[in-house]
Amino acid sequence: MKRYRVLWCVLLAAILLAMAIATGCSKQEPSIIKIGLLMDVTGPMGPGGIDMERGARLAFEQAGDIAGKKVELIMEDAATDAGVALDKTKKLVETNKVAAIIGPVNGAGDEAVAPYMERVHVPQLDGMGATRNAVGHDWTFVPLGICEQITYAAGIYAHDVLHYNTAVTLGTDFVAGHEFIDGFKMGFEARGGKVIQQTWFPMGTTNMIPFMTALKKADVVAFWGVPADVFAFYPQYRELNIKMPVIQPEDGGVTSSPAMLEKLGKSAVGTVVGSTYLYNTNNPGNKEFVEAYKAKYHQLPGVMSGCGYAHAQLVIAALKATNGNVSSDVLYKALKAVSVDTVRGHLSFPADQGGFGLVVNYPATMCKIGPNNEIEQIQPTYNAEIHMKDGQFWTTLIQ
Repeated sequence: MKRYRVLWCVLLAAILLAMAIATGCSKQEPSIIKIGLLMDVTGPMGPGGIDMERGARLAFEQAGDIAGKKVELIMEDAATDAGVALDKTKKLVETNKVAAIIGPVNGAGDEAVAPYMERVHVPQLDGMGATRNAVGHDWTFVPLGICEQITYAAGIYAHDVLHYNTAVTLGTDFVAGHEFIDGFKMGFEARGGKVIQQTWFPMGTTNMIPFMTALKKADVVAFWGVPADVFAFYPQYRELNIKMPVIQPEDGGVTSSPAMLEKLGKSAVGTVVGSTYLYNTNNPGNKEFVEAYKAKYHQLPGVMSGCGYAHAQLVIAALKATNGNVSSDVLYKALKAVSVDTVRGHLSFPADQGGFGLVVNYPATMCKIGPNNEIEQIQPTYNAEIHMKDGQFWTTLIQ
């Protein structure tokens, strides 16, 4: 009997040793770093999502292996739909086991995804300007700032430089559309201008003429729409021969993108546009990025391509800082601490305000569409700061 006890003890020790080895192996870091790209490839946001994916892929291709590990990009289409965005996010996290996600592009999708990312502790980089509800979640990083932060400078510029005193607004009737227009209104009225009318249309509207003919007369029309809306707006606006000039506080993924402008024709000529990236800036590495993008895709990069590339630069910098460690807490802290020159300028996240926003050197660039569809950069570049206290946000502008 004693001999059997000894044998059982030896067997138990062997089992425990095997379990310990297996546990140790399971804790070893994987040899592949998986990053999710959650892009709106189809639906009204479609063209912009395709461009952002291209920019992000190029950045990771150029980076190559990180700390001896290959980077695998797993692409999912959020389809400009909040429910689809959340379902695809769960797949990326729970099935594909990604370390981080770049996207989605649309604000409603971001609001759906952000609470989930906070629950599962996986870092997310918002694609194209977050709404206020999204930035309340600590694991959502916002390289472009919130929507109002992006468009605030255009309101200042419209009043102070273009000397407009009254404005009407026309925008897509969903959460991001309201907040993009709100940012313009905040800046415009902060300087003494007055928005005398606000009109909203459903996303994906193909006939905007009823909304346009209902506009009151003002010094300027401030318009914002997703890519499909932009393509509908400009030809119809010119067809009606409305004399009010147009300012687009944020380019909607189209009007500061050369390839998109070519498809739009010359109906946007003369428009003043606020942009988060321009291919003809002198930001560090931008010239090299533009040349590489042209060689790969045979066109100049637009705003979404540049932003996708810059988002990837932030993730790459964080992964290098962790030496390829993709455990959630380590990667989260690295993203919080990241401070890097990108093709959009020098970017970093605020250390004391959760995972939201950019308060350091947020570049808001104004441009104008010239007579041959050339994109003319307007100097100076504005820097829009976002402040938060007790859940309240407000914006200031510095030059």
